[in-house]
Amino acid sequence: MSQSRKLRYLLFSWRRFPKLNPATEPIDVVIPLVAKDLRIFPLCLEGIRHCVPHPVKDIYIVAPPQQEVIDFCKDNGLVFVDESSVFGFNPKEINLQIPRSDGTLWNRSGWFFQQLLKLSGKVGTCRYYLCIDADHILIRPHVFLTDDRKTVFYMTYEDHQPIKDWLQRLMPDMPLASLSYVDHKMLFDKEQLEVLHEEITRRWGKPWLEALIDSYDRTLSTPSAFSEFELYGNFVKEKVLRPWLQKRLSYKKLADYETLCRQWSGSRWSLTFPDYMNG
Repeated sequence: MSQSRKLRYLLFSWRRFPKLNPATEPIDVVIPLVAKDLRIFPLCLEGIRHCVPHPVKDIYIVAPPQQEVIDFCKDNGLVFVDESSVFGFNPKEINLQIPRSDGTLWNRSGWFFQQLLKLSGKVGTCRYYLCIDADHILIRPHVFLTDDRKTVFYMTYEDHQPIKDWLQRLMPDMPLASLSYVDHKMLFDKEQLEVLHEEITRRWGKPWLEALIDSYDRTLSTPSAFSEFELYGNFVKEKVLRPWLQKRLSYKKLADYETLCRQWSGSRWSLTFPDYMNG
């Protein structure tokens, strides 16, 4: 299916789905980042404050102890969490080096660490917490938890076979959705995560964190053979699915939040300014 046909389908789907009533239970927001993300992150914050219809108790920034990040948190009423305090080790200790075709290595330790962190349930005081990428901007309201306690997942057409292969190795009998849960944002339930951790521990005979680290096939040349969103989204049974309406933009399209909403909210729900488009 072409991109234009996909978009038309999603627009049709968006209009025919019934309106969701958001739960009134407070949630936390947990965002891993590094200092370079601060260029886009203020827009991400505005999106959270304008488009998350749930009471937000606290916003936690999990990052290395970079002074620029610490100062930003103080200035904006955010809770800073040193990333090395979550598991007792930092991303470098994972040492995930992916071989490139030219013989060089691509360090994906930070990328992998952030995904493990989202699955940990170790940050925040609320049962539910929203994780969102620092370069992702909500420009229309997003319900993440319904009034009958069902998690809302926003799904995409992404299809990456190495992730499916990894999921089949990790949990062979878990049914996989035809669409993807990789949507730059996801609400996690600590009670569901506890069940997931126990299931992984039982299957692999070792603590869930160790099992996930060991499950990564380090011989693959692909930089993305793991997904916290695919694992959790496929694992949760009681849920609501909604289409993904997102636009990737380069830094040339950067503008203030009101301008971005005016330009794009008629056809999109969210915007992303990925670093790889601006390298």
